[in-house]
Amino acid sequence: MRLAVIIPSYNHARYIGTALESVLSQTRRPDRILVIDDGSKDSSVDVIRSFAGRGVECTAWENRGAHLTLNELVNRAAEECDAISILNSDDHYHPERFEKCLPLLEEDAEAQVVTSGLRVIDENDANLDPGSPRARWFRAAWSLSAPDRDLCEWLGVANFPATTSNVIARSSWLKRFPFRPYRFNHDYYFLAQSALRGGLRLHPEALVNYRVHSTNTMNTDPAPLLREMLRMNLDLARDLAPELASDAPLRSRYARYSRALWDSISSFHPELYQMLLAGAAARLSPQETEQAVASLAVEQFPELASYPNRFLTRHWDGVTPINSTAGLADKYEMLRKSEKDLKVRNRASEKLAALRGRIMDSRWLAWGRALGLWRPPILSQKATAGGGAAVLQQRMARQRWVRLGRRLGMAKLDD
Repeated sequence: MRLAVIIPSYNHARYIGTALESVLSQTRRPDRILVIDDGSKDSSVDVIRSFAGRGVECTAWENRGAHLTLNELVNRAAEECDAISILNSDDHYHPERFEKCLPLLEEDAEAQVVTSGLRVIDENDANLDPGSPRARWFRAAWSLSAPDRDLCEWLGVANFPATTSNVIARSSWLKRFPFRPYRFNHDYYFLAQSALRGGLRLHPEALVNYRVHSTNTMNTDPAPLLREMLRMNLDLARDLAPELASDAPLRSRYARYSRALWDSISSFHPELYQMLLAGAAARLSPQETEQAVASLAVEQFPELASYPNRFLTRHWDGVTPINSTAGLADKYEMLRKSEKDLKVRNRASEKLAALRGRIMDSRWLAWGRALGLWRPPILSQKATAGGGAAVLQQRMARQRWVRLGRRLGMAKLDD
């Protein structure tokens, strides 16, 4: 499989050299490296052209926009290469990205797009501060990862691949689904199309370094991004509509994506989306609505032959309230609570271990044990799990030898 790397460049003179070095140092070298500089005002073009002797092909033109630049690069790369990897000029790759990701395309004829885990970095290539809002968002999105995770559901609740730098795709697929004139969602629309059509694959390792810095397009007021998310999902619904009636698997995947979308953490506003859907429905006459619904034949739509979610009542235990709306956001909340509980238990265990260490180091208690005047309290498993340090302190405080040692200044067990 011949591979091309395409890089749309714009005002990233500080980073483009690192991006190109990460391509040139791959353990599986690409066959072509194509860059189009989209009207940079800094020295990006000079930096790119310094790599010409190492096989980097550079074109510079006046600013036309990211989606047009990407599509032109795809068309050029597709002339000679079967697969295309996209890299934004401020990001860079892990050295083994191609070696690990390309086999997912080569060994699976149904696979069209490969994405991977990612490392989020700052302007200086360090891991992004874990307490920053963007880092917290990525941790939340990837906390939902699992080997058997339904990618349509996961993509509905979060754009976990996050960037076009996290796309390796067959050239034919990129030409079939060219990038749209979006400002923020080039990657999201393309990835959603790929997942819904069963062509998206995931390598779980972090094989791309995604840079967050002050000039990212995502650093914006909420309104433009919220509007574009609404537009993207309406575009997606319109573009899928002709095939949904004849493609049951596509309907199923789209239903899972749409259900998860209502719990989205990727700037999707369900109330406004419902309002827009209501407006679209309002443009149908009552007769047109009736005709559209009446046209759903059981022979074509087997879903009509059974009640949806009937398993919820059939398998109800008769006690626990039915939760028919639990989605990935609920699962994330449960994971978050579980993680919080685990941290609390870990802190309690650390305190108990520290107290036991002080007990072991106490000469006074060692003397008491040797003389048969003191024995360490025995904690039950329940006491150990539920704040064992406090329980042990209380029991120690009731022991005569410990009280005597404290009066004499010989048994200091507090922090």
